[in-house]
Amino acid sequence: MRFIVSNAQMKAAEADCDSRFISYSEMMNNAGSAVARSIIENNAPCLAAVICGAGNNGGDGFVIARLLAERGFKVRVVLVNGEPRTDCAREHFGRLNKENVYSLDKEKARCTAFVQNAQIVVDCVFGTGFHGELPGHIAELLTAANNRPVRIAVDVPSGVNSDTGEHDPRCFHATETHVLAAMKKGLLNPAALELCGRIIPQDIGIDWSCYKEFEAIFDGDHSRGVLPERTAGAHKGTFGRLLNIAGSLQYSGAAVMSTRAALRSGTGLCTLAAPVSTVRALTGTLVENTFLPLPETADGFVGENAQNAIAPILPKMTAVAIGCGLGNSENTRKLTEYIIKNAQCPIIIDADGINSIADNINVLKERTGDRGGWRETVITPHPLEFSRISGLSDAEIQRDRIGAAKRFAAEYGVTVLLKGAYTVVSDSAGDEVTVNTTGSAALAKGGSGDVLTGIIAAMLAQGLSPYEAASAGAYCHGCAADMLCRTMHPASILASDIINILPEVYTNEKTLL
Repeated sequence: MRFIVSNAQMKAAEADCDSRFISYSEMMNNAGSAVARSIIENNAPCLAAVICGAGNNGGDGFVIARLLAERGFKVRVVLVNGEPRTDCAREHFGRLNKENVYSLDKEKARCTAFVQNAQIVVDCVFGTGFHGELPGHIAELLTAANNRPVRIAVDVPSGVNSDTGEHDPRCFHATETHVLAAMKKGLLNPAALELCGRIIPQDIGIDWSCYKEFEAIFDGDHSRGVLPERTAGAHKGTFGRLLNIAGSLQYSGAAVMSTRAALRSGTGLCTLAAPVSTVRALTGTLVENTFLPLPETADGFVGENAQNAIAPILPKMTAVAIGCGLGNSENTRKLTEYIIKNAQCPIIIDADGINSIADNINVLKERTGDRGGWRETVITPHPLEFSRISGLSDAEIQRDRIGAAKRFAAEYGVTVLLKGAYTVVSDSAGDEVTVNTTGSAALAKGGSGDVLTGIIAAMLAQGLSPYEAASAGAYCHGCAADMLCRTMHPASILASDIINILPEVYTNEKTLL
């Protein structure tokens, strides 16, 4: 299990580890050894420039430089702020061959040339210690480093604030970032993620019990093994009845994607409720579900009093999904509010369901019930949708995605799945948060969100809690994209491809669903 932490939480965990398990020096040696091992495994010996600050991040760099030199790399260590100032860093500096150590303030031209000619540049300047602006001499060196083919940041790219993700534009642009021990919450800011390249978690020996406080879980392990077992005596009703209220004549694909994803994800019975013309158009396309035709407007969107058609079957359902492709209209608002107030089962609200209630978001608070004071609700906004319902700007959301999701979830009593790179899922109390580690830019395509809604809705219908369903759904959705990327270019992957590979996701030994 991995955690997401603030700087203060990371320091507290390190201190506890030092007092109970292994010393700061051993943690530093483990960190440097892990990064060096990765470099050695993936690169032939070459010229490597290791840029080191005067703190503990520089100490990690000294370990890396020593181990690379032992394996035949031509290593040049550049000290950007003089010799180390912490005990641990001085200890590991003492083990280094000083013939290949250079000080930027004394030999600026030479140090710059080393960086400009290196095949590999390792950034160990600030780690979690940066805030504000980069000193000019360091910014110039990092700018030179950003032209090199392999750029490795240790823990955090220098020039990036690890608590907020805010950064100096002259910061280090890594091709890969080796995050030590726990994920730093500021790196979840999309702007910071762009600077990290590939994120590689590294274990440095801190026991999980040292994390007395953390922001979230950064791991997919707890999302595995959650689907109900298919026993010999089970029947279709055993695995839930899902009502999917989705689609319109203009957005019929959303109904198809969400319904097929739900069926592929194990729901026993699925009813698609859609405008009548959409139902007519899809009867030859969708054959494993039933249909409930709804009244419609002249342009094929859901019409007035659609709730009257839904009311007779709503009590029979074990989950309801609403919003995919419905269109943002007054009729959608009325229907969504009806479901919120009347469904006696878990619901998931997506897309136009979310948009339609943005001006009356307090309706979510009317969904009271027996379980923990709330009936079970999942909302799945992307950042723009979340901005509409939360009143936060996009910048405020992205600066603290975890905090924004937790606060909204706690205020409105809903499970929040905030989409984006590293999707954030908060339970309805704002107490438990997971950040999904699977997926890629292959999911940045129309229909992908509809597939995710279908997956989560199916899990809700089968009895998973909203938090379990949202976390596991995001995990499986991302796993599907990761599997496809092994054989397909991300740009060519379609939402239907995600659905088609779900059976492999659910049987793969690494997902164990």
